[in-house]
Amino acid sequence: MCGRKTLFSSSQTIKKQFNVDKWEHEKEYNPSFNIAPTLESLVIVYKKQSTIKQMRWGFGFGKSYKPLFNARIETLNKKISFRNLINGHRCIAISDGYYEWKSIDGKKIPYFVFCSDKSIMPMAGLCKWDVNEWGEKKLVYTIITKKASNELKDIHHREPLVLNEEGYRLWINNEEIINDPNDFTNYAYRNISYRKVSSYVNSVKNNDIKCLDRI
Repeated sequence: MCGRKTLFSSSQTIKKQFNVDKWEHEKEYNPSFNIAPTLESLVIVYKKQSTIKQMRWGFGFGKSYKPLFNARIETLNKKISFRNLINGHRCIAISDGYYEWKSIDGKKIPYFVFCSDKSIMPMAGLCKWDVNEWGEKKLVYTIITKKASNELKDIHHREPLVLNEEGYRLWINNEEIINDPNDFTNYAYRNISYRKVSSYVNSVKNNDIKCLDRI
């Protein structure tokens, strides 16, 4: 799964890697080392041009409603919440890496998972307009997950669908129709690394570089 992530690259690095045409409210960008569901972060969409937008992570609002922050690619075509979004509402959530917790002797140990070449992860996602508790329209997104690779399954049985360059171009192009989202597991980025980090990251209130401290 993917329930906590980061985005701390500079705006120049983000623009260079993804070659975006437009960045809405770029001056408001603040790097983050601890992004949790219901918080806002950067997402790339493509409709005639590539645009970075700020969106809230997770479908659904309300204290009694658990936000849908992940969507399993295996059932994407079956779930009412997602199937009508596959064509026309695909997006890319960008991240410098995410956190996963492994259970060891009854304790949950945090790991930081990232691209081995330190590039930014393009995570497949779906987005839409939603309405919050006060009747305001908000852009929201969810991250697609798949079965964990052999390299990561020892930490968790699920992982976000991080795409390679070809997969990124195909997924973000909403002018193209996708019949079977499962085909995109063939475009998963393979060069992934991970390492243990401090329990400092466990609290979402902690949002600084110490979240990445090795142990």
